[in-house]
Amino acid sequence: MIYAGMLPLKRIAKQHTKLIPLLVLTLFGTLFWLPVTGMAEQESPVVNEQKQKIPEVAELKQKAHDAYIHGRYAEAAAINLKIAQKYPASKECRYAVQMLGTLYEDNLVDIKKAIKWDSEFLKKYADPRQVQFYKEKLEKLATIEKAMNQEEDFKAYQKIKFANKGDAYLVEKYEVLLKEHPEFTLKDEVRREIAYAYDRMNKPRQSYADFQTISSQNPGHRLSSTDQIMAEANRRHWEMATIWKWVAWAVIAVLWGAVLLMKPWKRVNRATIITFLIWTGLWVLLTASRMPTFYSLETGGYQFVIRDTAIYALAALNVPVILWLMLLTRGEFWLTRPRALRWISPLLTLAMTVAVIYLFIAYQPNGPQIVDVFGVKYEYLMGEFRNHRM
Repeated sequence: MIYAGMLPLKRIAKQHTKLIPLLVLTLFGTLFWLPVTGMAEQESPVVNEQKQKIPEVAELKQKAHDAYIHGRYAEAAAINLKIAQKYPASKECRYAVQMLGTLYEDNLVDIKKAIKWDSEFLKKYADPRQVQFYKEKLEKLATIEKAMNQEEDFKAYQKIKFANKGDAYLVEKYEVLLKEHPEFTLKDEVRREIAYAYDRMNKPRQSYADFQTISSQNPGHRLSSTDQIMAEANRRHWEMATIWKWVAWAVIAVLWGAVLLMKPWKRVNRATIITFLIWTGLWVLLTASRMPTFYSLETGGYQFVIRDTAIYALAALNVPVILWLMLLTRGEFWLTRPRALRWISPLLTLAMTVAVIYLFIAYQPNGPQIVDVFGVKYEYLMGEFRNHRM
């Protein structure tokens, strides 16, 4: 009886024994819950403050950018300075430091401050692609700072550079600057700006002359690769618009003169005129049949798009060449030389055609540039023609 009555007591004891670890865990958690909760409550203001800074700095950056775009350079500098000093750990600080260097160099023109902020950007933020650029910029600014009474000249230079009044204004003001300040440290840079302005004004001869002036005034100075390419292109463009253009005119004049000296009109009759009209009609039909192909060509990825009016004009210029060829074959000189005519007429026709096309391109607004890319354009167009033919 006693033994049987004790069985429930043992079962209850075992059940309470299993609850002991749970009680211990509960007490342990209670002891450490409040400190942990307290720590979380202490850190939350810092987190909240950091979260509040993000939109504030972003808003300041936007204000600085807006001020810069609208020409309020002093305001832009003040806002960027606030970002750099108050939020040095923010990602916007990189932009602020870079803009401070730019503003003090290009717009507000304070060389010491420009050197300060460009140096800080180079030290803390510049990526490998920017390092050399900023080193050269700092070297230029340091040279100006060391020169006597050069800061005012630099201010005048920057004022002209960022006036946004067109290339003619740049050239005029830069020439005055060089005349009034012949010892300006950046005179080569000014001359380079003039050369590029002339290039944009489609004056290759003047542009090439200014590049040559830079080299001649500094025998040990070498133009950069970009400057050399620009100078060489302008030299070729100038020669095309002057020397080679007159050569083409001379070829055309000589060929027409030679034909007229052979008095071809003595052998021109009704049949000759009909033949000429047939050739002209065939040329017009051939041109018209190829026009759909021309309009279907995709040229959006190329620097120069050929205008349809230019194609019409070029096709029309072939009619005088056909007339010249007809007169050539009727020249009295060929009466006793028919075999010579068969051999020479194709070569003379080719010379006449090339001269006419060359003059046509030379008188186009972008004629020299078209010649530069003609090889690539020709291969592209021929490929398009082959594709459409297939």
